[in-house]
Amino acid sequence: MKTLGFSVGHDKGAVIIENGKVSIGITQERLSRIKHDGAYQGGAIPIESINYCLNHLGLTYKDIDLYVYSTTEIIDDVEEQFNRLIKMDLSFKLKYIPHHLAHAYSTFFSSGFDDAAIVVADASGSILNNLNKLSSWYNNIDRTNLNEEDDWTEGMSIYHFNKKDYEEVYKKWIKFPVPLDTDDSVSVGTMYSEGSLQLIYEPNTHSWPAGKLMGLASYANQDIVNEAPFYIIEKDDEIFIPNKRIYPKVNFNSDFYSKACVAGIYQREQERVSLILAEKAKKLTNSKNICVAGGSFLNCNSNEKILNSGLFENCYFVPPSDDSGIPLGCAWYGYQQLSDIKDVKPLSPYLGKTYNQTDIISAINQHPYLTFEKYEDFDKLIEDTSYWLSQNRVIGWFQDGSEIGPRALGNRSILASPINSWITGHINNDIKKREWYRPFAPAVLFEHQDTIFDSNIYSPYMMVTTLVKEEWRSKIPAVTHVDNSSRHQSVTKESNLKFYKLIDSFNKRTGVPVLLNTSFNGPKEPIVETPGNAISTFLEIGLDFLIIGNFLISKK
Repeated sequence: MKTLGFSVGHDKGAVIIENGKVSIGITQERLSRIKHDGAYQGGAIPIESINYCLNHLGLTYKDIDLYVYSTTEIIDDVEEQFNRLIKMDLSFKLKYIPHHLAHAYSTFFSSGFDDAAIVVADASGSILNNLNKLSSWYNNIDRTNLNEEDDWTEGMSIYHFNKKDYEEVYKKWIKFPVPLDTDDSVSVGTMYSEGSLQLIYEPNTHSWPAGKLMGLASYANQDIVNEAPFYIIEKDDEIFIPNKRIYPKVNFNSDFYSKACVAGIYQREQERVSLILAEKAKKLTNSKNICVAGGSFLNCNSNEKILNSGLFENCYFVPPSDDSGIPLGCAWYGYQQLSDIKDVKPLSPYLGKTYNQTDIISAINQHPYLTFEKYEDFDKLIEDTSYWLSQNRVIGWFQDGSEIGPRALGNRSILASPINSWITGHINNDIKKREWYRPFAPAVLFEHQDTIFDSNIYSPYMMVTTLVKEEWRSKIPAVTHVDNSSRHQSVTKESNLKFYKLIDSFNKRTGVPVLLNTSFNGPKEPIVETPGNAISTFLEIGLDFLIIGNFLISKK
């Protein structure tokens, strides 16, 4: 039994599930090298991602039992595109599901839980109109409060899931197009995105990534944040989020302190609404487990609030919480339609294909001015790499299949020692070319985690923040944020053996079982996918060494 899920919209991609196991997955940006590919493409399906998955498994289009997709476009012409591009009519195997439902499937069937409350929150989901298929799922939604030119779109959703079925227990619809500077209620993702546009907008690139706002918020004066009135209101079991800017006179041209304080208020409200949604999910489902998805749950501080709330015995935060996880959810929905799912293991995020020695050598040969050494003994390569890390070299680390989602988890990573504070500025300013205030994450051997951090919770995906213990803050300053927090990644032999061995070797040299881990990409480009991508980025951004498989690469 084989299902293929794909998405249309920004961060589109494809995933295949075979016989109850996620076999392969890729986000289109990794192949096209266009960050967030799909955002401005007018609803083109990710044919390159689909072919990548099929070709890796040696499958044809006819071998797939069911194709499932989701789209956030106003007009859904996916079926027409699909048949035209593959030059055959497979529309009888093609099914649509709503955006939020795809998010829900992606996180529940990655958790390993038998039952869970699912919370989905983002900027917006599928659009409800007569030009797409969402109306067949929701055909009795009241349009009384809409103008003629407006539609509804998904804002926030809560579900109760088990392996056989689900129930949607709460849905907040918001207007589309999203009304700006009004008293209309919007989604938490819209609020946070508007805050990002207000405070961290970059005129040269016309971009305002929400992750920058989260980093900026840590520099806020907490007294000012605490004194600010609440922005989000919960009344009569409804969540009201007005779409008006907080302290609108402060903007991206303002001084750093003012921007940081307002960012802190946006972050506080993000955390408040995340807890409100978690409480509502508990009330409506009474489940002991919670899973979350949607771009709003890339916010690690919000996830920490849910984890520490005591509302649930078990919490799961899926690594592709953003729209890169939509194909995963679509594939799981399809598989549930075809098969009785009995047992699902927690997701291993390394869904990309593994490149062989021929691929690596071919990429190296494109650059005759490189020096490389092939190691027959991988453990010796580990020892040499940990030595260079202990000497404050910054290294590109490329192993096996790439990670699904926006965070590098030890297979497509830039690595460095966390021991010296100056390394943060070096990587931010000289290598990543990004804002000085943005933090880096620590990858830590799980057996040492609660010695260093205020958490013994296994967190393999960098989805939760915790405090660095006081006695360790001066030992790992490069991964300790200004508020003494860290977005840690728990590493075990089972989760990633090669990465575990490298951190363990570094620990034996330095007494520090932690490495600084950030995504392997240059400014304004996606995370590298191929050996060729890795070498190009290595040459462009000034890393000291590059390790691909068993090869250590340097410049002559």
